[in-house]
Amino acid sequence: MAGVEIVGLTKEYNVDGKTFTALRNVSITLPEGSFTVIVGKSGCGKTTLLRLLAGLETQTAGNISILDGGTAQRNRIGIVFQEHRLMPWLTVRENMAFSFAKRQDHGSAEYIVSHYLQVLGLEQFQNAYPSQLSGGMAQRVALGRTLCYDPDIILMDEPFGALDYFTRKRMQQEIVDIFLMQKKTVLFVTHDVTEAVYLGQNIIVMDAGEVVKELSVKLEYHRNAVSTEFMAIQSEILQSLSAR
Repeated sequence: MAGVEIVGLTKEYNVDGKTFTALRNVSITLPEGSFTVIVGKSGCGKTTLLRLLAGLETQTAGNISILDGGTAQRNRIGIVFQEHRLMPWLTVRENMAFSFAKRQDHGSAEYIVSHYLQVLGLEQFQNAYPSQLSGGMAQRVALGRTLCYDPDIILMDEPFGALDYFTRKRMQQEIVDIFLMQKKTVLFVTHDVTEAVYLGQNIIVMDAGEVVKELSVKLEYHRNAVSTEFMAIQSEILQSLSAR
């Protein structure tokens, strides 16, 4: 496992000769083995932050340190996008096993893939192709592919945003179960405040490229979304955004 330390992170883009600041002096810490959620309106900078952590873009200023035992080093990072991005010519099993393509230990690969097929309830669909899956199943395969890669840090960019209400609730429960089982460091991005409170141990509220509030959620999993404590945290987040 690994944690993340972000200090003074700034990201600027040049658009038609004008400078646009997507992130401004962001400093946060993701503790090792924690579930952190970034929540905010569209365009607040949350996806930009995720892309910088994944190494898909380069920051304008600031530092990102992946920490393992107090020593900064590059550990494996997995990412789950809103779109499942499965390879349509591969079966469910083959998509999940993709990270093993260049490894020699095929016996271990078979065991790991079979394990996550069972965990995610995909055993009966292991020979199906992406076009034969529902949206929820496809997202489970995408999550399984990331888990088979065995990253130290899992980044999730609104992975349930395109799902219907009932499938989304089921996926939220499944990701909590997997987190409790594995205790990996998870950073989850969403614009859904209820989802943020249901999932996060730590919640970072962002607006206009800045961190406006950080909360520590002490509620036990699985959480009751109509409890007084849950709704109080939800209200606190909404108030911090409406005050901007």
